[in-house]
Amino acid sequence: MGEPLTGHPAIDGVTAKVLVVEQDRPVVSRSTWLTDAAVTAARTSRSLQLVTPERSRLTYPLELLLGETGAQWVVRAGGRFRDGLTALPLHWDKGSYVPQPGADPLPPLAPDHVWAGSVEIQITSLHPATGTLSLGATAEAAMRALVGREPAGWGIAEPVTQPWSRREVTAHCRGRAPAPSSLVIVAGDTVGVLAVRRVKTGVLEEVRLSGPLLHSVGESALENLADEVSRTARSMIVAVHHGRSDGLRSGMPSLPPLPYAILAAGTGTGPEPPVSGRGLRGGARWYRLDDGPLAPYELLTGVLQHYGLPVGGAR
Repeated sequence: MGEPLTGHPAIDGVTAKVLVVEQDRPVVSRSTWLTDAAVTAARTSRSLQLVTPERSRLTYPLELLLGETGAQWVVRAGGRFRDGLTALPLHWDKGSYVPQPGADPLPPLAPDHVWAGSVEIQITSLHPATGTLSLGATAEAAMRALVGREPAGWGIAEPVTQPWSRREVTAHCRGRAPAPSSLVIVAGDTVGVLAVRRVKTGVLEEVRLSGPLLHSVGESALENLADEVSRTARSMIVAVHHGRSDGLRSGMPSLPPLPYAILAAGTGTGPEPPVSGRGLRGGARWYRLDDGPLAPYELLTGVLQHYGLPVGGAR
């Protein structure tokens, strides 16, 4: 499986195509050295392949990191391997784990209830690039909606090392600008990423969280969150993921996240969405996707196309 990469504590094997990191632990997180391994893979024109046993679970920040860097989670089940996110069977061939020819993804486990699973929230906001800009308000509002309190801490990796402070988060991101920032934020069993980057029209702030079950949050808390962020958010998508619990992704095959609701701002120019929305402050609208004429994914696609937003979602 390749030779060890001398001098790097995280990398267990290297080939011309990939860097392989093996982790045999119940929970694998977005540690500093695993993040550096992903950066090293990109710097050397390789892909990162993280190999874990079937019992391992990934934290949500690490799951996002793998997606952002094009890395792959390889689940080892006995002598067989599969992609941890797509459930596609894999095998080692010519220097990397690749899909088995002609193999179909393993069937996902059926959830007990269609809306059983961990809430996943993604909020995108665009701010003017001013010297008085303060970041983190959206993260505070989202955490209050999910767990009833503001973030406990933040850091550049897991575990987080700094107590929550909007002032310090803002100073950190401003000090890195124009380079982007990606910070881990946590409160109880809810964890996620606060990403900030400069764009032509200002400062784009994206908050992504995963944590409690939908029934423990309640629809009123999500409705109130939509009202609270409606003046600044460009979009807010709420989904339910059957393969996550308390911000941890299981290695067992699961269905993709099921969209529950979306907030969209601005004036739509595309075809009218197939579901009606509720008006919010600032001209935004809140669309529930759990009880419409079409399946939730079809409703979401219709809303996104109406507002000209990218059609796609988390795995």
